[in-house]
Amino acid sequence: MIKAQPIAWAGFGLGLTPTLGLFAVGVYIRQFKNQPRIAQLAIANSLFLGFMGITTLLIYLRFPISELVYDQWLMQADAAIGYSWPNIIKTVAANPDYGYVLRFVYLSSLPQLFIMVAYLALTGRAETLNQALLAGTLSLLLTTLIWWIAPSVGPSAFHSLPAGLESQIGLVTNSNYAEILRSLAHQGLEVIRPSDIVGTIAFPSYHTVMSLLVVWYLRGTPLIIPALMLNIMMIPAILSHGGHHLVDLAGGMLVFAVAAWFATRSWMHHAKG
Repeated sequence: MIKAQPIAWAGFGLGLTPTLGLFAVGVYIRQFKNQPRIAQLAIANSLFLGFMGITTLLIYLRFPISELVYDQWLMQADAAIGYSWPNIIKTVAANPDYGYVLRFVYLSSLPQLFIMVAYLALTGRAETLNQALLAGTLSLLLTTLIWWIAPSVGPSAFHSLPAGLESQIGLVTNSNYAEILRSLAHQGLEVIRPSDIVGTIAFPSYHTVMSLLVVWYLRGTPLIIPALMLNIMMIPAILSHGGHHLVDLAGGMLVFAVAAWFATRSWMHHAKG
């Protein structure tokens, strides 16, 4: 209402149907069935899905952006330490098979979160799961707040890669993606629809946050080794396929550290109370 931004509420409402359904199923199982772990799994997924959906809408209400001045500053910071996104793409594209592996690593972030939630719920690690959900929601809210104050979309919107280079590795933030980012920044959307939603936040990198969430809250479990192996590869995947500034990763690490600290402190206070 404040921004007079039309929104396809019917589409977003339809998208929330599975979220509400999961929540209802979880509550039913908790109340009438003796399967608390399955109930927690359903409720945890519903809460996280719903929060992510609403936050995505909040992010898109920030568009249009008059000038992407913060990207210019971030690219200057990258240049000062010798980092160049086009050079990273060229390096990755020198080994196309590796580049495609990084594509799938990058796209695994959200599935990894759901696997983490499922494992913690189904193995009875309720305390760890609660802390993970609190850290995840807080970090997403903090990421969105920082981005609202200082919006950036990443270096892919400012560089043209050599012909054929992006197709060699199936680049996620390709030229079409970059055009969408530029259009969003300059014009916004006439109507915000779920089908138009793409990742837009550069600094701080929420892919970095998600990667750290998985590793941190799976520590001490049998899944920590595969989680570590996969998320070490997430670093070059975020920089290349994510179209990120190098400093975006540092921002994501800081956001995660603050959120995880707060989640731990809050849970300790809750346990004492």
